[in-house]
Amino acid sequence: MRMLFLIAIPALLSACGQKADDAPEKTGAPAEPLVTLAQATESAAYVCEKDLPITAIYGTNLAGQPDVALIVQGRNFNLTQTVSASGARYAGADGLEPGMGLVWWVKGNTAMLQQVPADKIADPAAPQTIKTCKTKAEQPAASSPAAQTARQDTAK
Repeated sequence: MRMLFLIAIPALLSACGQKADDAPEKTGAPAEPLVTLAQATESAAYVCEKDLPITAIYGTNLAGQPDVALIVQGRNFNLTQTVSASGARYAGADGLEPGMGLVWWVKGNTAMLQQVPADKIADPAAPQTIKTCKTKAEQPAASSPAAQTARQDTAK
């Protein structure tokens, strides 16, 4: 199921980048793309405090800038990469509450979901952390050969 998700997301995101009215007129010459397409390069599942799941899909936006699409409580948030002293920081003016934006700060396998007044997105001192998160560790399936070998090794 996860593999299907990883394959489907880049295809869906890349299909969203070009509008129908951007289609080239039919002439005898081959058409060249007029718009840079959005592209997903990696996705990660996170578990935050109080078991809040967040999916982060990292890639580039239509302008070719690094971005992340967060799925939080069934809602999608698109954040653009901003300057950070350490790790990767993404920010966007749309948030979980009206008038509040989101900041997603990632370093290694940890992340912070922060909210900030939408007019202070660029101020690194303004955000307040609302959740701390870690990447979700994948557990081998109980019936997989690797899981069976691991059980046999620990039983010895």
